[in-house]
Amino acid sequence: MWVLKVVIFLPLLTFFVMFLVQNNELVALWPFADLQIAVSVVYFVLFCLGYIAGRLFAWSAYAPLRSMVRKQRKEHKQLSKEHEKLNLEREKLNKQVVSLQDEVDNKNEKSEGFSLNKKIKGWFSHPEVDDK
Repeated sequence: MWVLKVVIFLPLLTFFVMFLVQNNELVALWPFADLQIAVSVVYFVLFCLGYIAGRLFAWSAYAPLRSMVRKQRKEHKQLSKEHEKLNLEREKLNKQVVSLQDEVDNKNEKSEGFSLNKKIKGWFSHPEVDDK
């Protein structure tokens, strides 16, 4: 975006500077009839005043946007803290789930007795070489 601004601004600036250099006539300003000033100085002062006024108007126009960004930053910081807390809770719960799964696996290994589930699975499984 800044490249586009430069591409547009540089030709306008060169045109403006060339215009100022070529206009060296003296003029009298309205309230001060005795004061003689070059036209290029008047244009330069008006250009600077217009630039400053434009920057001030743009700054004031973006005031609501800046306040909204500040609010969003504050909300983002709060949400980040909440996310970190929830992430720690999730890690704790994952550890608990893993330990509970280990306990269940240990119980299943200890109770190798008759299991209807294993018997039914055995009916539908392929026979091994030893079973033939």
